[in-house]
Amino acid sequence: MQPTTKLYYDTNEVAELVGCEPSALRFWEKKFPQLNPKRDARNRRRYTERDIEIIRKIMHQRDKQGRTIKGAREQMRRKEEAQLLIQRLMRVRKFLEELQEKL
Repeated sequence: MQPTTKLYYDTNEVAELVGCEPSALRFWEKKFPQLNPKRDARNRRRYTERDIEIIRKIMHQRDKQGRTIKGAREQMRRKEEAQLLIQRLMRVRKFLEELQEKL
């Protein structure tokens, strides 16, 4: 994605950016807990760059890897869990290295 100063995108802009229908975005919002666009005062969806990246991941899982919605949701959940585990392990490693230096 091109660097831009825009913080929020509306549904039609995002649909055009990623090449899908706005109804698909609303559907995926219900199926993927990771996709949770903010709402403005008039209750319109406002997507961030992070939301758009999640949409691209969903589309990749569906189109390129042939996964169902359920399969894509499970794969994304596993990746998130793996990333959290890696972060925890990095903190433990840092703690152990600091402990070893003190000994």
